[in-house]
Amino acid sequence: MAVEVTARKFQGLSASAPTFATVGAASAVVLARNAARKGAVFVNTSTNRISFGIGVAAVLDRGITIYGNGGVWEMDEHSYSVEAIHAIASAAGSNLTLQEWS
Repeated sequence: MAVEVTARKFQGLSASAPTFATVGAASAVVLARNAARKGAVFVNTSTNRISFGIGVAAVLDRGITIYGNGGVWEMDEHSYSVEAIHAIASAAGSNLTLQEWS
């Protein structure tokens, strides 16, 4: 039995300028809705936990949560969303670095 394999050509993406958001103890948008988004990376450079809501308010310790001191959430071609990304932290003033691809 012959097996057909289809090759998929990788398409390069354009990166936005790296930036950061200060996440507080109340849910807020850290990355606006972007219909052209193809991926993003979020790095928690604080010592606190940061949780995310995709298109909805974030709830601490629910859904995607990254821990402090370098925790990472990578939105790739299989798991990205174009919706606004909301975040909430376990303490005010939590730093989150991010970069988006389109």
